[in-house]
Amino acid sequence: MAVTKTRSDLINQALANLGVLAAGQTADTEDFDAVNDHVEQTLAGLDADEIVTITDDDAIPNEWFQPISVILADDAAMEFGLPGVPASQADPNPVETARALLRTRTRGKPNGQPLQIDYF
Repeated sequence: MAVTKTRSDLINQALANLGVLAAGQTADTEDFDAVNDHVEQTLAGLDADEIVTITDDDAIPNEWFQPISVILADDAAMEFGLPGVPASQADPNPVETARALLRTRTRGKPNGQPLQIDYF
């Protein structure tokens, strides 16, 4: 059985990524709702870009969770007067890093089978 995270986990992690929610704190209702309003558009954008498709936002695969929370945090940052997810010296563009990580984690794995060609 795969380990998954919920929509609430995603929102709380996005708030933590923005520095709005400290470790061990509970999110204020207003902050939670501000990020919650961005979940559908963020997931729809990832689906439209053919990066990941999440059909149940209460069953987000654990391996996709952190990168999606970074992208969600960046999308909701303006709600908190922030320009985006804070960059660091080690990662000057965390959103692009998150998108690249999702692409890497969802790419097809080679199966060793010979390529079958269909002629028209």
